Amino acid sequence: MATCLREAAPAKAGNAAGGFFQQTHEGKKSMPIVFSRRLRISGTIVLVIGLMSACSTLPRNFETPEISIAGITPKDVTIFEQRFEVQLRIQNPNNFDLGLNGIRFEIELNDKEFGNGTSPAKVIVPRLGSEVVTGEVITGLGSFLRQVQGMNATAAKLRYHLKGTAFAESPGDFTIPFDDSGKVDVSVVTAQESKCISGFTR
Repeated sequence: MATCLREAAPAKAGNAAGGFFQQTHEGKKSMPIVFSRRLRISGTIVLVIGLMSACSTLPRNFETPEISIAGITPKDVTIFEQRFEVQLRIQNPNNFDLGLNGIRFEIELNDKEFGNGTSPAKVIVPRLGSEVVTGEVITGLGSFLRQVQGMNATAAKLRYHLKGTAFAESPGDFTIPFDDSGKVDVSVVTAQESKCISGFTR
């Protein structure tokens, strides 16, 4: 059988080996090599810039504010659930105003879990000043029973541990973790103040 020989057609511009386009196994053109590399490089640059922007929201020479318990007042107490109003004092040691739009926190009393709380209050703490915000803690039956069992009628001091996260909105958008502990002077609670626990000291 005769064999028919044809002269190979000249390669089209851009299709030669090492050219602008890569040839797939199916004969289809893939994404340009140069464009693909540029896309990867651009994506890396965008990621680095994003990370730098996230870090830059934290003000320079920022000092963590001190957040402590200023008071606890029962709001609604039943056998299965107890709601307490908690006053938190925020002290700003920075030389600029600090704007907060919420706080999430946990409280332990006498090394036992008391409850988790939140405060949606928006507040601007002045430079080198302080403000008090109000939050709410909800405890369940188990936590209530643990606290009752751990109470010592002769104890004059009640240990507390407060930790959580404050959410800042100015001078930047960032979170502030905090941790504080101290003692409550139970002796300051008089008969007229039996519904309020105050006198928190470190």
